[in-house]
Amino acid sequence: MRKIFTVLLCGIMLCSCGQADNEKIKMDKYNKLNNISVCPVSNHNKMEKTDNEYKPVNFDNPKAVWLSYIDIAPMLKGKSENEFEQSFEQACENIKSIGCNTIYVHVRPFGDALYNSKLFQKSRYLDGCEKIDPLKIMVDVGHKYGLSVHGWINPLRCETEENIENLSTKYRIKKWYDESSDKDIISKVSDDEHLWLNPAYEEVRKFIADGAKEIVEKYNVDGIHLDDYFYPTTDKNFDEQCYADKGAKGDLESWRMDNISKMVKGIYNAVKSVNQNVIVGISPQGNLENNYEYMYADVKKWGSEKGYCDYIVPQIYFGYNNSLKPFEKTVSEWHDVVSSESVQLIIGLGVYKIMQEDEFQNTVGIIAEQINDSAELSDGVALYTYNNLFAPENGFEKRMNDETEAIRNVLSDSQ
Repeated sequence: MRKIFTVLLCGIMLCSCGQADNEKIKMDKYNKLNNISVCPVSNHNKMEKTDNEYKPVNFDNPKAVWLSYIDIAPMLKGKSENEFEQSFEQACENIKSIGCNTIYVHVRPFGDALYNSKLFQKSRYLDGCEKIDPLKIMVDVGHKYGLSVHGWINPLRCETEENIENLSTKYRIKKWYDESSDKDIISKVSDDEHLWLNPAYEEVRKFIADGAKEIVEKYNVDGIHLDDYFYPTTDKNFDEQCYADKGAKGDLESWRMDNISKMVKGIYNAVKSVNQNVIVGISPQGNLENNYEYMYADVKKWGSEKGYCDYIVPQIYFGYNNSLKPFEKTVSEWHDVVSSESVQLIIGLGVYKIMQEDEFQNTVGIIAEQINDSAELSDGVALYTYNNLFAPENGFEKRMNDETEAIRNVLSDSQ
């Protein structure tokens, strides 16, 4: 029986550097008050290493915020390490102020790395500040504020052809690009400037899994988070050569779906091989059918069987009056899909829609209402994205201030 959605106590804990004893007292009190536990695999409640293994902190009722590369890039551009750390401290303070306890930080958006990696090239968003290790800072600062920190990766999307051409041949992606005339291991698709890895190849799946493993080995992340960028196209030309070369049986759609599930399981196993308590999450499209018809993502399998993920965050970015996917009905659909007791269901909510759709713009408190209406059918919520909440477009500042206040109130009222 799915756990009833309870809400994190909404006190803001501000810790200062260099006051280790005070920080420990505050952290112990915070953990006790907020029933911090690793879910679903363990019940450790401290952010530390014991016997050389980090004990991750995750929540029974996660309240998450996505920080995309678009949110993080302005904090980095032209900044020193100290300036970036101060900016991220402010971000964590803002996130805690509305009652959230988890952050998904974007660390590999385009086959690159906002961290020190031997497998992936340094992200171009670090141009001019190459000595900064953003992930280390984000993990350290996030933990200081009592937040669970998950490294968010795009598994298959790569950089543009122009940028890949300038890469060093020491990187696997560059080697595959140079060999692309021989096999379709990395390809372009129509209407997209980016290149995409082909998950049908075992070496690609292993490479992606190794990348997730590298993050968990080098950083004290509490989770690895995958978004919905799986197959980029339904065009048969994308992997027709590979399909033929492998002598694949069955229809192309089922074959592609199996490739993605193998990739997801490989990532899961790689992460668990380093630390069983680091959790793996997936954020698929909120439209259930789209996952099968366009992304080849077998979300029903992942939500009902062990060994693929520990949590699923469907992007239910729909209003109550949506003609195709009304919010409450869609949440109910996903509740039925995520049937395994070992998999949390977290409802992804689209704060950005306030800048785009009349129903969201004209209904102050709509996100707060969706948090309430998700409660009995889910384990938590996630808000997309940080900038939409705290640095909205010009003209929407008052509207977003009202919405964040409504969110803060609903989280506080649900304590």
